[in-house]
Amino acid sequence: MLKMSDEEVLKHITTYEAPPAGFDPQAAEDRLLRKHGIPRRPDAAKEPHLRKLWDEAFASKPKFIKAEVAVDHVMAKRQRAVMEKKSGTDEFSPSGWAGVVVPVSKFSYKPPEPVNNVYGEWTIPSITPLAKEPAQGEIVGFWVGIDGYGNGQVLQAGTAATISGKNVVNWVWTEWFPLPPITVTNFPIKVGDHVTMLVCAPQTNHGFCSMLNKTTNVTTSIGITPPANVTSIGATAEWIVEGISSILPDFSPVVFSNAAAGTKDHAFNMAGGIIVEITGTGGANLTSASILSPTSAQIKWLKSS
Repeated sequence: MLKMSDEEVLKHITTYEAPPAGFDPQAAEDRLLRKHGIPRRPDAAKEPHLRKLWDEAFASKPKFIKAEVAVDHVMAKRQRAVMEKKSGTDEFSPSGWAGVVVPVSKFSYKPPEPVNNVYGEWTIPSITPLAKEPAQGEIVGFWVGIDGYGNGQVLQAGTAATISGKNVVNWVWTEWFPLPPITVTNFPIKVGDHVTMLVCAPQTNHGFCSMLNKTTNVTTSIGITPPANVTSIGATAEWIVEGISSILPDFSPVVFSNAAAGTKDHAFNMAGGIIVEITGTGGANLTSASILSPTSAQIKWLKSS
C-alpha cells in the first residue's frame, strides 16, 4: 500500500451532488445519471439481470446523498494477506480470502474482454470475538471487486466490522489498491441491514462504486482515480469475505446474492467460479464457502482448533 497523506489520497476521490427532489433515474437522460454519479442504465437485451436489479433499485425511490469521505485508517493497516513473488510480480495470496473468484479467461470471448463491472448484495452479519482477541480488536471485511487474484492491484467496495470486547462497529469502504482505502462517513450500516455494492471500471484508469442500503433506502456513489502506473486489468471478478486482523472473528453465515458481473459486451455470474478459503496456522481452513446457485454463494466461519 502506498504511503500518502490523507489529502493526497482524497485527491483521487470524486463525490457527486445529490439530484434535486423528485428526480427519477428511470426517466433521466444518461448525461444526468453521470452528473449525479448514478450507475448507468444496463442494456435490457445484453444485461437483463443487471437491468432488472437497476429497475428494482430505483423503483424504490431511494434517498440520494453526496458521500462524505475520509481515509479508512483501520483498513489501511491490514497486511493484505501475504504477498508472494511470482516471476518478479507481486501477487496476492488467496489465504486471506473466502468466497468466489471468476477468471474472465474461462470465457471464449473473441477478442478477449476485461471485466468492467461486478455487483453483489448481502445482509450485514453479526460477529462475535474469539476468546483471545488482540488488543486492537478483530476485523473482517465483505466485498465485491475486480482483479487482485493473481495480480497486485484490486478495485473493490464493501462493508467491514470490528469487535473489541462487546463493542461492534460496522462501516462501508472502497479502494483501488495500492491506493489507501476510504470510508463514507455519512452512510451508516448496522447488523441486519441489506446492502448492495456495484464496482465498475468504465475506463482502465477510472473506477466507480455505487452503494445502496436497502433497509434505510439510502444510496451514494464514489469515483476513484488509481495511483500512477496502475490500470484495471479486468482479469477476475470476486465476491469475498476477507480476514483483516490477525485473528478472524466469528461471523454469522453471509450470502452474496444477485451476483452479476460483465465485460463490455458480455454478462456473467458465479457459474464456474473458483472457491477460495481463509486458512489459518498449518493451512487449516477457517471458512467454508459454497456456490448455492449461479447468482449466490454462502460463506461460513469454521471454529479453528
